[in-house]
Amino acid sequence: MAARASIAHYIWRGRTMFYGWKLVGLTLIVTALASGPVWNGVGVWVTALEEEFGWSRAQLTGAFSMAQFQGSIVGPFMGYLIDKIGPRRMVFLGLAVTGVGFVIFSQTTNLATFYVSYFIIMLGISAGSWLPMMTALNKWFNRKRGTAMGLAGEGSFIGGLVLVPLLAWSVTPSNYGWSTTALWIGVVFMAVSWPLSRFIRNQPGDYGLLPDGDLPDYDTSAAASAPRAQISSEAPQSSLAPGSELGNTLNFTARQAIRTRAFWFITFGHALSSMLIATLTVHMVPLLTDQGMSLQKAAYVWAVLMAAGAVFQLIGGYLSDRYPRNRILFVFAALQAAGFILAAFVHSLPMAILFALVYGAGFGGRVPITTAIRGDYFGNRAFATITGISMAPLYLFMLTAPLFAAFMFDSTGTYTLSFLILGGLGSTSGFLFLFAKKPTSLPPDKSGSSVLRDAELV
Repeated sequence: MAARASIAHYIWRGRTMFYGWKLVGLTLIVTALASGPVWNGVGVWVTALEEEFGWSRAQLTGAFSMAQFQGSIVGPFMGYLIDKIGPRRMVFLGLAVTGVGFVIFSQTTNLATFYVSYFIIMLGISAGSWLPMMTALNKWFNRKRGTAMGLAGEGSFIGGLVLVPLLAWSVTPSNYGWSTTALWIGVVFMAVSWPLSRFIRNQPGDYGLLPDGDLPDYDTSAAASAPRAQISSEAPQSSLAPGSELGNTLNFTARQAIRTRAFWFITFGHALSSMLIATLTVHMVPLLTDQGMSLQKAAYVWAVLMAAGAVFQLIGGYLSDRYPRNRILFVFAALQAAGFILAAFVHSLPMAILFALVYGAGFGGRVPITTAIRGDYFGNRAFATITGISMAPLYLFMLTAPLFAAFMFDSTGTYTLSFLILGGLGSTSGFLFLFAKKPTSLPPDKSGSSVLRDAELV
């Protein structure tokens, strides 16, 4: 029926692009800003501070690991806050706090200041970048969730591809140096926190829309001449209610989600695969400079890894919208682990490029799917809270793995053994994803209604 279209869709979708895709672009910007100097740039900061103060790899890695520890503690709380007050407010607060952290970091003269500053930086990033933006996208997309999150996640790779080489150039003493660079990064974060957050729309139902730009199932032909100001109030709330079940997606509470085997398989599969990128984030640049490469050349190898990741993130998102996400995750997680093991044998630039391409393909392909699969399996009712709880073990793994590699390096003078051990552990992540089957019904509520199949219960 041609008449089955809302006024909201005429304005928001008929005349302009579906706003969900605009949020994808905004997420790309936020994640690029966060990932470049914070996540992807850790190795650059480690190398610069090592040269400036002579601190050991273990001492420098400790700041990064401590930040992961706070993530494991506050992650569930951040998820709860995002579900409670909305992604918009959390992005503003998180980016502003990150800026304050970088300003403090720029004044570092001792390890204590460095640790405190990086703690603040990571606290702000965990609150105001990936999780709130993906929470918003989870509500704006259903059928196209993998593609949307794959496109949005390009920001992390763009940040690594563009900003890390720029960061490596900037921290060089003959240019601006690490302190001035950190100060200006802090100023930028604080300056953009408010304007970027203003463009965030928490959920489509607030604007008379449905996920994916779908048409609401009601007839608004009688309201065809209604003024724009009335759009929000005239959309039937029963059709657009937040947390409504979409397709075959069940909407779990956090308590219901953690009672499924799928939750724990996804949680530890994600943790084991993420500890690999955490290790590389800290140690890849130092590993390459130890082989005689310049800081700038090492940054370019990282850029190759990010470029491969950017390409395969789109491929992974696309494939996961067409095939079972857990099976696609298995393939990319295995490829990521294989690439990580290759890093243990890097002794030349061609080998470094090969490692970067293989690892980047696996890492990039799995990134959007580990987020999208939670939305598919558990819905949007408590997505941020569920994801936050699931991230607690992940942060602990991201804490211990880089520290383990650092201590092994300080003891043996090489990363080889530690990378082989971590790569072997990381290879098990694919099997955990493969065993994560989608729950078919909700666990019992307080009244005992709704039965979950025995196979899905822990």
